[in-house]
Amino acid sequence: MSGGPAVLENVANEDMEVSFSNTAGPPDIVYIGDQGIDTVKIVPITSNKCKAGGKGVCTTLVTCVFAVGGNECPHTSATHTFVAGAATIAPSATKTKAEGGLVLREGDASAAGCIGSWTNNSTSATVPCACGVEISAAGQDKVKAQ
Repeated sequence: MSGGPAVLENVANEDMEVSFSNTAGPPDIVYIGDQGIDTVKIVPITSNKCKAGGKGVCTTLVTCVFAVGGNECPHTSATHTFVAGAATIAPSATKTKAEGGLVLREGDASAAGCIGSWTNNSTSATVPCACGVEISAAGQDKVKAQ
């Protein structure tokens, strides 16, 4: 076996949090903070059978969808109005599965990031936005996976 030892990371459960690091968008954008699972905005596939820290293990994919009207972006701006954005996080685990799906782990990130847009309140011009998206906290620290 080559490549060195396998990296073990905390398995994400239903208490996980996702961070959004802005890389493009309105100049006055302000980050509200990391976001937890939400039935509309941040939706993982969760195992009903496999638990970590007493909560269901997140597997296969996390879908992040933000839009005006209830599932707002985790950033704000005084000069722009958020329109919409979306991202997905796939697992980086190579061996550990829960109910047939690879588990998500702390540090797993979206390959494309979150892509979206804002509207300038003065000019109505569309301003594209982008964020790096990563599971910042697994929700537990007892169960690790590779």
